[in-house]
Amino acid sequence: MGIEDNSPAAAPLLPKAQMAVPALTKAAPVLSCLLYMSVSVAMTFVNKYTMQVFPLSNIVMIMQMLATWMILQPLRPILGFRPFSLARARQFLYITVMYTASTAFALIGLKTLNVPMYNVIKRLTPMIVLVFKAIVRKHWPPVQIIASVVMVVVGCIVAGVGDLMFDLSGYVFCLLSCACQAAYLLLVEFKGTRAHGPVSSQEMLYYNCITSIPLLILLVLADGEASSLPGAYATGIQTHGASWLWTAILSCSFMGCLLNYALFWCTTTNTALTTTIVGVLKGVVSVGLGFVLLGGVPFSLLNVIGISLNTAGGIWYAQIKYSSAGSRSKPG
Repeated sequence: MGIEDNSPAAAPLLPKAQMAVPALTKAAPVLSCLLYMSVSVAMTFVNKYTMQVFPLSNIVMIMQMLATWMILQPLRPILGFRPFSLARARQFLYITVMYTASTAFALIGLKTLNVPMYNVIKRLTPMIVLVFKAIVRKHWPPVQIIASVVMVVVGCIVAGVGDLMFDLSGYVFCLLSCACQAAYLLLVEFKGTRAHGPVSSQEMLYYNCITSIPLLILLVLADGEASSLPGAYATGIQTHGASWLWTAILSCSFMGCLLNYALFWCTTTNTALTTTIVGVLKGVVSVGLGFVLLGGVPFSLLNVIGISLNTAGGIWYAQIKYSSAGSRSKPG
């Protein structure tokens, strides 16, 4: 290997393939955000159809985790992470617990909250992330970033005001889901990439899917989905046919694998706040497409104002982050 000589005369001419690698690395944060947003938007509609033909969300989640394991297990030697170990799994235990708890609280909250208000409350996650990081670091981010995040959150609230139907238990569980999701994203960012050395998104996803399955099984047994499985399956077969039922279930399962990977990649190549902002923006896209594709959904002026404010805040945040990254990369 030897000592590096950085003089111009010693700089080798790199093949185009090697020159493309740094460019691809620099583009990874943007690519991961785009992948997460596009897959997540598509997943919204796949999930909706799957829940119509097979409305057992926790069992579908188990199938998503199994599909993820089935894909990653044979690829493990190629991806270059170690075999499963309990010691390594304990390092990611809190991440798995927060991920599962966030999903569980969200499902309980959805039982009493309408979908628009549920989305509004869930979009408060970036504010929790922002406040937590500011308190821990004892340093607030620039005023423009704070204002852009506040604009996103306020826009979400305004968009959902017309559908507000107060239910205390639903609000409590949904807010708990937001807190767990924020903790999960922060743990992925800090614990996953710093506390125990470099951890690839594939390895973290591998451990998350394996260790979350027992927790999800307990949840299925506790909430009654296990006893509802035979009836739900028989109804799905009779109503939609076996081919359509399994097409929906398998599509949802393997797209869930892709979504989980996109989420981990986005979180590990960006900050937790960036990931949550992308989540907010994909929610806006999903709502917009839902109005176009489904039709007949009441659309008030407050909805227009809220969605516009939300989108403007997200664009502003992205512009601030892009400008900040560009200024840091300039020499001198």
